[in-house]
Amino acid sequence: MVILEIGITNFGKLHNVKLSFQDGINVVYGDNEAGKSTLHAAVRVILFGLDRQRGRASRTDDYSKYEPWENPSVYEGMLRFQEGRAVYRIYRCFGRNHKRTEIINETTGEEMAEEELRQLLNGMTESSFSNTLCIGQMKTAPGESFTEELQNTAANYLSTGDTEWDIRRAFVFLAAEKKELMKKYQPKLEETVKSAEQELCDIEEELLQQSIHKEKAQAELREMREEIEREKRGYENSNKRKRLVYVELAVSVISFFLMFFCYFLNDWRDGVWIFGILALTAGFFAWKGHRLTKTSFAFMEAEKKERLLSDQIKKVEWKLEQMRERAAAYQSSLEGCKLQLEENQRLYQQIEALILAEQTLRRVAVSMQNRISEQMIDHMSQLLSEITRGRYQKIFFQGNRDIFLYEAERKIPLYQLSRGTAEQVYLALRIAAADCVMGYHTFPLLLDETFVYYDDDRLKNTLAALVGQKRQIFVFTCHHREEECLKEMGQNCLLLKL
Repeated sequence: MVILEIGITNFGKLHNVKLSFQDGINVVYGDNEAGKSTLHAAVRVILFGLDRQRGRASRTDDYSKYEPWENPSVYEGMLRFQEGRAVYRIYRCFGRNHKRTEIINETTGEEMAEEELRQLLNGMTESSFSNTLCIGQMKTAPGESFTEELQNTAANYLSTGDTEWDIRRAFVFLAAEKKELMKKYQPKLEETVKSAEQELCDIEEELLQQSIHKEKAQAELREMREEIEREKRGYENSNKRKRLVYVELAVSVISFFLMFFCYFLNDWRDGVWIFGILALTAGFFAWKGHRLTKTSFAFMEAEKKERLLSDQIKKVEWKLEQMRERAAAYQSSLEGCKLQLEENQRLYQQIEALILAEQTLRRVAVSMQNRISEQMIDHMSQLLSEITRGRYQKIFFQGNRDIFLYEAERKIPLYQLSRGTAEQVYLALRIAAADCVMGYHTFPLLLDETFVYYDDDRLKNTLAALVGQKRQIFVFTCHHREEECLKEMGQNCLLLKL
């Protein structure tokens, strides 16, 4: 990839700036505050876009940092680059109310989408670009997200040949899917189903007992009604007999008084016997009739028992109806639970599959990261050897963060070396990382005041190694050392002044 031209209408302090570049080394010279770092940032944001943050972050984000000082409504720029035999043009307007992007293949005249641009850039993202080939002022050391970005993007490329396959996104996707399934999954559903089945079984058992109790009560009621029928007939007879009892009782009482009356009258002694016998006879029949009237009380007691049995049967029937409704509700609920249980089992299988996929992906990622580390360290060691003219031929990491160099069979931690050497190591690390990420796709290298801590010999060695990279290089500087070193090396470079 070769950047051919950049045109800035309004971006930060830059206004109506148009610069053309060449393949190879381009030295952008300017005094302090001339806008070199702004131009450096403009290349990056036109390539990858610029979004405004929200809340407090918007006060210090790149959008606010590079918002034009004059006429902020015209916040735009254009960049042309060549990839293969085709030339492309990217136009972006970042205005708050006029945001617009236009990507055109100038060779064919076709308009392209943002996704097609990303594919054209071989999957390079702004984060990976900023952490590798786009080195800002005094920012040679990679950012905190460098290791993660490198392992993620490089693993994607080495495993599939396409950085579109994103391991980190895959983990995020798997976690989100698992979380969504866990929301639907009911771990205690089986216990609920078992409890509902047991409750239904208990209800059915109680229904059976109540039905038996009802049948017994109904049989007893039938017997009681038969008894009532018998007592009723006796009761009807007793009502007729009851009237005779009163008559007989009256006759017995009257006869008894007449007997005493005759007894005290000496004139009619025979009347005593007559009325005495009559009183006893009437009393006997009255007593006999009184015993028959007791059937009326038995009849009333039988009717009372019938009413009690009828009420009891009604209560049993009401309870049976209630229990049938409960059983129907439990049955319906149980059927729904069983359907949910089938869904639960399906969800469980899916969750297990996601967990297995996550574990497998993690093992694959670790394996790929080991391969990446070996490849990157070998390439980085080669670059560092070229930059230092063979002084440091081997570099390795310990704990993924601590860096050590070998010099004449000595193991030296990076923190014991000079800042200039550390800068060279970080530069080699970034270039090696970019090569791993991009598959040695020749993406431009942007260096903004990167060589501040380099002495002249170290600068010459580094520039010589960079020239051998056969990639387009931008050096943003406020010094003439880079230009002079390149001329001494006989290396052609394009000098641009801001």
